[in-house]
Amino acid sequence: MKSRLATSIRCSFLHMNLGGRILVSTLLAVIVTAPAGAQSAPAVNSTEARKAIQAGYVEWDKARVAMDKNTIERLLAPDLYVQTPDRKLTRQEFIDALFNSSLTLTRFDATVLTVEPRGNDWAVLVLEKLEGEIKDKSGKTTKVYVMGVARDGWGKLNDNQWTLLWSEQLGQQRWKDESPPIANW
Repeated sequence: MKSRLATSIRCSFLHMNLGGRILVSTLLAVIVTAPAGAQSAPAVNSTEARKAIQAGYVEWDKARVAMDKNTIERLLAPDLYVQTPDRKLTRQEFIDALFNSSLTLTRFDATVLTVEPRGNDWAVLVLEKLEGEIKDKSGKTTKVYVMGVARDGWGKLNDNQWTLLWSEQLGQQRWKDESPPIANW
């Protein structure tokens, strides 16, 4: 009888102890992850973010066509990177590429397609339409059209300014001397 009782008590104790461990583990997981989740929630909702980011692109579009270096530099985060299919550019390499190109932009339009929270920042899928001209060494001008899709990261920096944090080129197509076969170009 004692052995049955001892076994029963031991099993009950192990069962209660295991249940307690699961309960304590679950509570610890909730306590540890709750503050982290609260910290990573964006300070604005998606409607506000979309509006602010689209305004950022309007400013970016104008600065790109005007080659306004001050505005371009202000809109780019200090640790910005741009991922292209063949390499990853630093902020300075990206700026140098913009200003050392033989392409003169006549149009740059960026349209925000999607806006998703990523921690305290936002991931944006954007459609870009570019038009420009390239002059070769002989002086011949070629009209260039580019349509691209990128995933960009936007967030607010210390001065509460919306800033481009990173950019990842997802795809693009180019046309020379002919308008793209795309509706509403």
